[in-house]
Amino acid sequence: MATEVNEALASHAQELLDEAAGRGQRAIDQVQADLEQLSRLLATQVRLRKALADPGLPPEPKRALLTDLGQGRLDEASVELLATLATRQRVRARELPEVLAGLAAMAAFTGADKAGQLEQLESELFFVATLVEQQHQVRSALTNPGLPVANKRALLADLVDGRVSARTASLVDLLIELRGGHDLDTLLKEWAEAAAARRDRVVAEVRSAVELDDRRRARLAEVLTRVVGKPVVLQVTVDEAILGSVVVRVGTELFDGSIRSRLEQAREALGVA
Repeated sequence: MATEVNEALASHAQELLDEAAGRGQRAIDQVQADLEQLSRLLATQVRLRKALADPGLPPEPKRALLTDLGQGRLDEASVELLATLATRQRVRARELPEVLAGLAAMAAFTGADKAGQLEQLESELFFVATLVEQQHQVRSALTNPGLPVANKRALLADLVDGRVSARTASLVDLLIELRGGHDLDTLLKEWAEAAAARRDRVVAEVRSAVELDDRRRARLAEVLTRVVGKPVVLQVTVDEAILGSVVVRVGTELFDGSIRSRLEQAREALGVA
């Protein structure tokens, strides 16, 4: 996101999210919904976001404001997190909606983890990112300044309907609303990587000229795990432009045919000359 959640806020937020998850699936899912709703609201309510981002305003008046705003329906963890946000991270008021989107993603990771669906969420985020990245017409529509955001949201909703969970679809929709459809693939990949990190994994984005069978995927994952020093989750897409090879991205590092020493073992495992 344009504004990252810093370490102090992330640690505080995770404590509150874990507490909500301890009260049950419904509670942590409600926190995700609260944070998404407030992120959307703050994108248009300038005075409200100025108040919540004001480090000089004590948490207690903010709690009262949020309680009144939510008419008592906001989860207690949501209220506490928003009331104390500015004491953990200095945020410009205009950046607050995206900070809340990042916190909503953390809530989604926590809720998915509790439900045993964190790996699924990670894969779905990457799936939507790849769909946007590879389908030129979709990317063109999302970045078209003349196309209303409502149309962009409807387009993606139709594309992912029945293909991803409601949890993932909600995060995708939020990003489109906040960013007007721009940078969707990049932001979703960042969230997919964050979900993997929660499982102490790193994501390897693999583009291959052909579909990789389970044996080749397992061998490639084994090689990359040795290279990066952590368990690797493969996210594989077929790209005929690769011309018989593989291209692997792990974080900001790119492994391609020009780095022969780093890919030698992977090429041997895949049987690529």
